[in-house]
Amino acid sequence: MTTLLLRATLCLLLLLPAGACKQVSQSQTTIPGAWRNTEFSGVPFSSFFVIGIGRNDEYRRLYEDSMVRALTAHGGAARASYESYPDLQKHDRAQLLVAITRAGYDAVVIARLDHVREQQVYVPARPATSSDEYMSGYDEKYAVNSDPAHYRKQTTYRIETSVYSVRDELLAWVALSDTVDPQTVEDVIHSVTSNLAKRMKAEGLIKDPP
Repeated sequence: MTTLLLRATLCLLLLLPAGACKQVSQSQTTIPGAWRNTEFSGVPFSSFFVIGIGRNDEYRRLYEDSMVRALTAHGGAARASYESYPDLQKHDRAQLLVAITRAGYDAVVIARLDHVREQQVYVPARPATSSDEYMSGYDEKYAVNSDPAHYRKQTTYRIETSVYSVRDELLAWVALSDTVDPQTVEDVIHSVTSNLAKRMKAEGLIKDPP
């Protein structure tokens, strides 16, 4: 995928204005914070209804399918919302809640962009090297630093993932994930969903299969 196309599709997926996305490279997702509602009973969920909030239908489907696979890999049953509701804007919250409850889902997973942060990060220099090892060891002036210290631009996409308990009718858990310099839209989607599902399993939100 070309850089221009990546920037355009990320903007559409993450609800950003056209000038907000920048060139990106290698990605890494971390989860700097997670909150659990003390009113939530803590009973793990076995079935999930997955919703991705975004303007681009294709990438909404990619996110939902990826999250479904990630939850399934950790023992949960899940379904993508686009399969039942191709256009979420045609349905209000009350209609969705009634339909989800009747369908028997335990929880709803909703992901949306929180913000994008751009910053300059310091990259330290690598040790000096030389093609002439003898002279490099004898006199430092022969050593060549091919990668000096420098600053580079880093783009971090913060995505908020919320888990709602259908039975309790309340927000049960929220996590913030940071994905640094993703290469492609698919890259950030896979990185976020795999890490979030793993964290949800670790925090006891996904019921162990029988």
